[in-house]
Amino acid sequence: MKAIQQPARRRFALSGLAFGATVLAARGAQAADAPAAPARASGPIVLHGVSPRLTVHALDTFHGAAAAGLRIDFSAFDGEDYALLRSVTLNANGRSDEPLLIGDSYRPGRYQLLLHVDEYFAARKAALASPAFLTKLPVRFQVANAGERIHLPIQFGPWAYTYSRGS
Repeated sequence: MKAIQQPARRRFALSGLAFGATVLAARGAQAADAPAAPARASGPIVLHGVSPRLTVHALDTFHGAAAAGLRIDFSAFDGEDYALLRSVTLNANGRSDEPLLIGDSYRPGRYQLLLHVDEYFAARKAALASPAFLTKLPVRFQVANAGERIHLPIQFGPWAYTYSRGS
């Protein structure tokens, strides 16, 4: 019985491969006849025409949601210390309502975001150990070219955080 099933399985597998190759060949022929797609820049299409700016987006990994209501102090390095430029509270999407830097305010330099996660988790009545492991999270970065758009996606929880440079 096994000797009969083996060739049947092989025939089935080979016929499936042949069918898939036929479908791919047909799609390839259709694609060759289709007009070429217009060229676009390397960034997502939604960013075309967007002026250089600095934006932030924070996600709460503990609750699995956008960090709505998180307070962030945004500062610039003045040569000796970080001087507060402004404080923002993130909206329902975990973003600031406006870019942190845009236009004439967007200049090369060293910057810091200070995330008040202790206040954020307390406001959400999160059942966490006391004292909290993380309280204020510093996110330090540098803008080297004010002609580039920088987006800072930040993920945080009560025990860890991560961020990167997005575009």
